[in-house]
Amino acid sequence: MRASWQGMGSGQRRFAALAPDNGAPRRVLPVNGSRLGLFLGLLSTLSPAVVQAGHHRRSPAYSGIFAGPADHSGRQTLCPDTGLLAEAKRVAQQFDLSPGDIARATDHCLEQIRHALGHHGATQLPSFVTKVPNGSEKGIFLAVDLGGTHCRVCSVDLHGDSTYTLIQTKHVIPRALKVNPSHKPLFAFVADKIADFLSQHPEADVESVEGKALQRDEYRRLGFTFSFTYESHSLSSGTMLQWDKGWDIPGAIGRDPCEMLQTAIDDLDLPVLVSAMTSDSVGTFMARAYTSPWSSSTLVGAVFGTGTNAAYVECLENVRKLHTHDGFRNRRPGDLMIMNTEWGAWIDDDETIVPTTTYDTQLDAASANPNRQILEKLTSGMYLGELARLAILQLYREKLFDMTVHDESALYNEEAVDSSFLSFMAEDGDESFGQSRRHISEALGAQGVSVNDALAVRLIAAAVVRRAARLAGAATAAIILQSGRLELDDPAGKGVESLCREREVTERRASWRWGRTAVWSLVRRAFNYVMCCFTAQDPDDMSTPENEHQRVEGWDNIDVGIEGSLFEFHPAFEKEMRRALQQVPKIGPDGERRIKIGLAKDGSSLGAALVAQSVQ
Repeated sequence: MRASWQGMGSGQRRFAALAPDNGAPRRVLPVNGSRLGLFLGLLSTLSPAVVQAGHHRRSPAYSGIFAGPADHSGRQTLCPDTGLLAEAKRVAQQFDLSPGDIARATDHCLEQIRHALGHHGATQLPSFVTKVPNGSEKGIFLAVDLGGTHCRVCSVDLHGDSTYTLIQTKHVIPRALKVNPSHKPLFAFVADKIADFLSQHPEADVESVEGKALQRDEYRRLGFTFSFTYESHSLSSGTMLQWDKGWDIPGAIGRDPCEMLQTAIDDLDLPVLVSAMTSDSVGTFMARAYTSPWSSSTLVGAVFGTGTNAAYVECLENVRKLHTHDGFRNRRPGDLMIMNTEWGAWIDDDETIVPTTTYDTQLDAASANPNRQILEKLTSGMYLGELARLAILQLYREKLFDMTVHDESALYNEEAVDSSFLSFMAEDGDESFGQSRRHISEALGAQGVSVNDALAVRLIAAAVVRRAARLAGAATAAIILQSGRLELDDPAGKGVESLCREREVTERRASWRWGRTAVWSLVRRAFNYVMCCFTAQDPDDMSTPENEHQRVEGWDNIDVGIEGSLFEFHPAFEKEMRRALQQVPKIGPDGERRIKIGLAKDGSSLGAALVAQSVQ
């Protein structure tokens, strides 16, 4: 099962993160606290975890980048400003972004959005998904999620009430398949995993196909989440444009990912048809729209995991590059298009938009795609651990640390420090940093890790993540401004709110269904909590997390769904995102309070199934 860190202590989270995905089916229910205060109060007598499950729980001792540890009363204890700590602070300050930097980055991203809506290129790619899920969708679909690190094969049963059952297997993609002249080994690997899944999970079939000679139109429908840059020509075809996340398969460039996968599936004579392809961000958007607890429709789906990307709802009238497309010549006012932003490339054209460090320069030069995907390199999990490693290594070579490491240490090996290391550093609130010191010893193979060593590493780790989260906030702010949902005086762009509001209102969920779902979801949480007292099961495993804010009816909410380990597991990521949103002049604190951010569980898998459902 997918690890869920909410409601756990840091020690529990470490073991949960290592738990294998056993492919067990799970029914997922969105949680809604609207008009259920009394019921919540009763449930809270069982455990605060029942009410708070799904929130991004902050470590009570977590106090920011430049502060020392906090005691249990919340008071900070300052560590002596030694040579190591002074240098660590100096390094950390290089990752700082001022309010002016945030505003400038947001303005640049907004310019990129509007320019790319009228010009073909590697960003602002139409997904050809033109309908936003409303929770009533039904059916059983296969899904493949091909991401930067793993390949997931799933069966998704959409129940039609914003809930679903998911059966999945998860496989690490070998390095030899990620960097390869030919595309064939990669897609043969994926097809093999589909075959294994079908043989291991016959319960995932809609109906038994044994002994039947199926026609192609009777094959199982599969939604394909392809987390790399491609241009869609329809829901089931596209052209591969470029690789990222450290991948390099030149033989795939210019080819259709759907066709490459279908060929590999046909080679195994599997009764499976790749009926729709989507990006990870579009999948996340679709999943959030299906499960969202808010009455207003979802605006953004974003991914902050190995890589980063976002998708959002755009008014088709604004997508000028599609106006001559045969399928959209007869567009109507209010027609929608889900846009795959590929925002990792939004600042590639101007290196002065965001201040960078010498560590960024080193990382970019050593990457598989120098001078490209710069925003991704500053914000995604694949690169943040490496940035921290480079900074720590510099201070170690200056002989400032008390600790020592052996020659085979991860500190000396490129890309050997995972971004999860940064999350662990943020979790430890002990004055002696016992957990941090132990994790540094384990992750870096270090001996004699002192309190000052741990504090220095924490300063650097927090600074790297803080910059990433604030840039994520700036990019998200640009989409929100483009949408017009804050009803700002912005005549340069026709917002989705003004042009498409009527259609979205008609697709809004019925309030009675949400009330029913909320009650059963909370009952389920209470039951799961009680049961977990007798088992090792995490009470959060079965539920889609809910946003911290109280549900507000109407159009005041701007719903943002996010998937990815960086957002899910780092205790300060959302807080820093929100701080950046507040610093955008056209949003400010009042606008930020209207932005509801929630975890989109199983986004890529559930989203692929929803896209496959949309083509029926």
